[in-house]
Amino acid sequence: MEIKGRTQVVTQPTTEPLTLSELKNHLRIDGSFDDALLNSCITSARMYFESQCEISIASQTLLLALDYFDDIIYLPKGPVQSVQDISYADSKNIAQDMDDWIEDLVSNPARITPAFGDSWPATADVVNAVEVSYTTGYANANLVPKLLKSGMLFYAAHLYENRSAVTDGDLKEVPMAVESIIQQYTTGIYH
Repeated sequence: MEIKGRTQVVTQPTTEPLTLSELKNHLRIDGSFDDALLNSCITSARMYFESQCEISIASQTLLLALDYFDDIIYLPKGPVQSVQDISYADSKNIAQDMDDWIEDLVSNPARITPAFGDSWPATADVVNAVEVSYTTGYANANLVPKLLKSGMLFYAAHLYENRSAVTDGDLKEVPMAVESIIQQYTTGIYH
């Protein structure tokens, strides 16, 4: 199985899987002086985990662009919640929308195939002839696995406590727990 194509974020997440309150409790912070910085650390931690694990954690819409239809189209950066649209440039390079397809959103990675008994249509020989729009990530913060949330908490705390790339003191490495969790999601049973 080879995942092909290029993905881009079409709709950014509107909420984060960690709350400001959760991070402040983790860091034992009472005041609101650093709230903006803490919120930035939460977003950075989520983005770091998404990048390192090649998954989506917060709900977002992605666009997968392919040069042609494969027998099976694998959807990267799951978990995939839904497939909204499949469009393509037909053999005359005219934009078309698919009416029907089969979705397997349970598999990892999720995949789509032509409707039963059908095949994918011919496409123009152009770059990005096929586009798949789909929603990825966990529908709400309660569905995010606790292990991922813990790793993001550890990493957000690390970012908060080590605010600059260069320091006169000792620069701390990313906590081993963070790397261990990432490894479980990239090579272990979760990926």
